[in-house]
Amino acid sequence: MVRFFVFASLLGLVAAPAAAQVIPDDSDGGAGSEIELDDDPPPATDAGDTDENPDAPRLIGEPDPAAPIAPSARATGYPVNEVLRPLTLPDFTSELRLDAATYPSPFDLEVAFRARYGITRQAQIGVGYGIGGLYNDGKRGKTSWNTGKAVEINFTFLAQDWVAPRIAVPMYVDPFAIGLVLGAPVKFRFGDRFALVGFEEVVGFKFQGKKFLPTIDSERTNEVLVDALGDNTISPDGYLRFDFGAVYQLEPDLALTGRFGFTMSDFSTRDAASALRVQLQWTPRRRVDLIGVTGFDRLDEAGNSFHLTAALAVRI
Repeated sequence: MVRFFVFASLLGLVAAPAAAQVIPDDSDGGAGSEIELDDDPPPATDAGDTDENPDAPRLIGEPDPAAPIAPSARATGYPVNEVLRPLTLPDFTSELRLDAATYPSPFDLEVAFRARYGITRQAQIGVGYGIGGLYNDGKRGKTSWNTGKAVEINFTFLAQDWVAPRIAVPMYVDPFAIGLVLGAPVKFRFGDRFALVGFEEVVGFKFQGKKFLPTIDSERTNEVLVDALGDNTISPDGYLRFDFGAVYQLEPDLALTGRFGFTMSDFSTRDAASALRVQLQWTPRRRVDLIGVTGFDRLDEAGNSFHLTAALAVRI
């Protein structure tokens, strides 16, 4: 009897929730009728999207339409072509140059070092040092090395693509002498094969009346001027120079330059000198120039002023 009572109680607990469930309303069609569902909303798209399927297969080499487009490359660097080179170096670019000029009669080997640096695309600073000369100075009776004592600092500003005013301050260490040289280098280009150049140094003058205007190109000339001080000989106050020429691009890496100069020492035509030079420049690598120059410093003294110059310029 007890077992029957327990069993009946459990059966009542199970059946009560089932009886409490709501019987569905069959008034809309009864059991088994179809239920209409709303369409899924379309996927969100950006305004720039297209109807193309980004996952669709593409041919080999076909660009991905969803990939970002890189901007076109810009031409940079310093040109190999001499005609196309600007008058100043690009910003943050340095150039080191070593010159060796040989005069056969009388024998004289002059060595000079120059460096320049592009501060900006327009502003350039430079330094120079006359390392010395191998010649007979008449004091030791033989050809010997004479250490240079001349240095220079200069500044160039690219005012226009065709002209860059330049100021240089040459100095001699012992005895001390200082001067000023002004110029306006120009380059008029005609296409990529021809250019007119010149006027790197137009006027130079000394600051000290009893001294001289030094140069880093020739230690022999500096020594002659120093000796003249001991003889109380007055050195020229300066000079006026017109030096110009043309550059012809034989090949993209090979340029030929011819130049003619006219210099008035002491600003007078009484001791004027004409100069003639020919230069060949080969650029085997983008950052390296090999340069050869031959010519005369004075056409009226061609035998004594003929020279051959070799130079190496490296940009870093």
